[in-house]
Amino acid sequence: MAKALAAGGEVDSWCTKCKLDLNHRIIAMDGENPKRVECLTCRGHHNYRRPKSQEPAKKTRAKATAKKRTTKGRMTLAAQARAAEHKVWEDAIMGRAATDFAIYAMSAWFEIGQLIRHKKFGDGVVAELIEGGKLSILFEGGPKTLVHGR
Repeated sequence: MAKALAAGGEVDSWCTKCKLDLNHRIIAMDGENPKRVECLTCRGHHNYRRPKSQEPAKKTRAKATAKKRTTKGRMTLAAQARAAEHKVWEDAIMGRAATDFAIYAMSAWFEIGQLIRHKKFGDGVVAELIEGGKLSILFEGGPKTLVHGR
């Protein structure tokens, strides 16, 4: 028999931040069902979502299946660009000490190739200087345009 769920207990849930089925702490209940949970990995709070591993298989339409067959094994140009950006980011970041990163501030000046630590986006590398005091920084989640020298 399964253990009854209660606030403060733990349950597996789909984490909307980590994009994985992970262990969560129950924050709020709606009757006998978890309503709100906290991810024990990233500490993010979100509504409870059933783990993807427990969801029933979705039925696909014939048209969508035929389209998948024609593109199977091929990456779109956008996916290839994202993979290349991620590779550049990974090569620049991996194996670097915490002291190698400059803390991002709008008032600071940065150069191409400089390592940046941003409080929201994480670790990044300056990819391009843009006119008007802007720069493009590659983060794990993708490139972001930020200002500097203000």
